[in-house]
Amino acid sequence: MTKPLKIATIGLGGYAYDHIKAVNWLAKDGLTELIAVVALPSDRERLPERVDELQKKGVVLYESIDQFLATGAHTVDVLMCAVGIHQHVPVSIAALRAGLHVYCEKPIAGTIQEVDALIDAQKQAQKQVAIGFQYIPSRSVSELKARICDGRLGKVKSVKLMCCWPRSKRYYERNNWAGRLRIGNDWILDSPANNANAHFLFNLLYLSSNQPSEAARPAKLRAELYRANKIESTDLTQLQFVADTGTDCYVILSHCGWERTRPIMQLTCENGEAIWQGDFGETDIRYHDGSTEHFENDRFEQWRYQIVREFAEAILANEATLCPPSLARAHTLTINAMHESCPRIHTVPDEYIAEIEALEDYPPQGKELFRKIKDHDAAMQKAFEETKLFSELGLPWTEGIESAEVDIQGYSSFPKAAKIS
Repeated sequence: MTKPLKIATIGLGGYAYDHIKAVNWLAKDGLTELIAVVALPSDRERLPERVDELQKKGVVLYESIDQFLATGAHTVDVLMCAVGIHQHVPVSIAALRAGLHVYCEKPIAGTIQEVDALIDAQKQAQKQVAIGFQYIPSRSVSELKARICDGRLGKVKSVKLMCCWPRSKRYYERNNWAGRLRIGNDWILDSPANNANAHFLFNLLYLSSNQPSEAARPAKLRAELYRANKIESTDLTQLQFVADTGTDCYVILSHCGWERTRPIMQLTCENGEAIWQGDFGETDIRYHDGSTEHFENDRFEQWRYQIVREFAEAILANEATLCPPSLARAHTLTINAMHESCPRIHTVPDEYIAEIEALEDYPPQGKELFRKIKDHDAAMQKAFEETKLFSELGLPWTEGIESAEVDIQGYSSFPKAAKIS
């Protein structure tokens, strides 16, 4: 294929605009060219300056995905897909059938059967599909993966992950699927683990395998799912599971705490221990022989777009992309398992909730209304240090939580539980 790749994107706002910026960044190196954007009428009315910017550059605007696929798909090589979770697979499959490569935002889907449908469609189309787990090509994760796979650190025996990004009422009102379990017949399963903090959960799965280009999958899992906000789904997720690699995994991801806690992942390996933390992946390794290493991600404005660069370069070189659906499948499997383990999300009683106004760090930053669990931060830290479930700490707001360990091996269709609510 002759450079540059001709690209179409979907949307003008939110992370969709980052897709446009990523394409324009790579265009400077001759890798990509932005040809078309699906710009819904509501986006055009809300963001007229972006419409003007694109039109001045000669970018063709379409009013719907269907219109683009019917009349514009032949003009591009790749569709970049930043839509609702429940739309990821249908739109990606439609693009594949139109002869396009696909870059799809994380997570792939709400259910494992949708992921498998996308994998099958990709095989039939013989096109590339990448899932936007942006840390996979980063220096910190790739260096850790190398040390796990080549034996310097060796297999991961256990790993713990914790992150809290407080989110406000406005966050859950920003679209029609935020905080939802499903819309009609479409499963969404929005949660910290399946959206804002999904990157970190996938990092854990990816590093828990000592095989290149593979991620660990849960074998037996128990979850506790709570909600402080007035939403359908969960805003506080806790997972304990044994992976099929034998790794013991422990995860807390939250949107209802008081202070922002940047992601931290602690790995205990055969030949040493490692701590990974923060967006820039500050990583410290202490080997059993007493030697140490420190490294972090390269710090530049567009580092999150490196996975788009990797995807474009893979297509141009006719090589496999770094994060195809078959790799990212482990993440959706874990999400399905956690809802099977705890099918009835536990609502934290109002007496343990504080409603406050505070600054939101999710764009656009401003003063917003939050619902926070009163002793959340201390409970999260204690649970993490002791590797315990919240219910095991005897916290009064956990009373009535119902969860059970589930064996997820061979699992292929969500849901198995009688009712997810």
